[in-house]
Amino acid sequence: MYKNPIIPSNYGFGIWFNKKEKKEFYVTPLTNCNLKFVQNINNKYKEVLLANDMSKFAKSNYSVITRDYFHPLEERYGMFLIRFLNADFSDIVSSYKTFFAFYGTELLREYSKKAENSYKDTDDFSSYLSAVYKDAKDSIIELQSKIKDCVDFVYHLDNSEFYKDELSHIKFISYALRNDLYNYTNHTNIFFNTLFVNGTDGLTPSIANPSKVRKSIKDGKLNYKTSNIYHSSYLSNIVFISLEEIAMNTYVSIKKCQNCGKYFIPTSKESEIYCDIIYYENEKSCRIKGAAETFKKNIGEVDAYKLYKKTYQKILMQIQRGKINPYSEKATYFAQWKQQAQLYLKRYKKGKLSEDELNEWMQYSVDKFDKYDEKHT
Repeated sequence: MYKNPIIPSNYGFGIWFNKKEKKEFYVTPLTNCNLKFVQNINNKYKEVLLANDMSKFAKSNYSVITRDYFHPLEERYGMFLIRFLNADFSDIVSSYKTFFAFYGTELLREYSKKAENSYKDTDDFSSYLSAVYKDAKDSIIELQSKIKDCVDFVYHLDNSEFYKDELSHIKFISYALRNDLYNYTNHTNIFFNTLFVNGTDGLTPSIANPSKVRKSIKDGKLNYKTSNIYHSSYLSNIVFISLEEIAMNTYVSIKKCQNCGKYFIPTSKESEIYCDIIYYENEKSCRIKGAAETFKKNIGEVDAYKLYKKTYQKILMQIQRGKINPYSEKATYFAQWKQQAQLYLKRYKKGKLSEDELNEWMQYSVDKFDKYDEKHT
């Protein structure tokens, strides 16, 4: 009789991926401190958010949440890697609310000998975290820096001219080899029996004829398109495996949000420039905040936009008052300049032009007005 693989769920971290559905699933013990388990409409299983934007460990009921491989936690494809890249490990509260809340404390255990598995209450848990965090902080930040450097190189986020036209998965392999990143697979177990990880509805080998298999696949009770399950008590290994999964997927890229600077994976189109990274329930992402708020913040305050408004109003007023002949070269240039300036401002809003580039062009174009002498028109 078929037996499910015996994969630990009360310690360590297990993760697997589904490229087609753009999902990833994981199982690990979580400490419930200000957590919210959300069932999104596109998810089969729940995902983790914070109940609110915590500034400290509040007094609350303490509990440990465990999952099995039939009821994993679910999130968008690549989110484990993205959260690790964006995590703020500067202090214990920031570390918890940007990473440990969602993925447990296995990363702390890896770098500290003060590991404990049981806590009496929230105060006991926060005291444990603070003590272990002191031991692990430097090692975790070093690991994060290594992974960031790799991502920046692979996706040309460091603006380096070296190999900028090379394919991302080729760049990843070369970088990982040169920097010994494959050492972060030495403590990983791989479980190949993933067909039945989400339940089979009683589909045993004795009755697994093609008709029944087809029906189980159609009903969503059997999934053959998920990856192998990777399990490790060393979360550094899971970080690297997640990095490799994304880097070797030629249909996925990583960018930096032009509003907050966080790493993110575009979900609908490659031209996206704003992330949808959130940490707590009811938080608004950069994408949801929309272009209007970003325009007000970024356009309204830049020198180029102020110069455009000042110049536009000045020249228009001079034409209306007859100080500039409406048929002159200066008036003709004004009409052309206005269209070009609006085009440059739109390109800046879409993230296709830097602020320095916009300022430089605007100043140059405005200076050209001085060459038109109305006495000779």
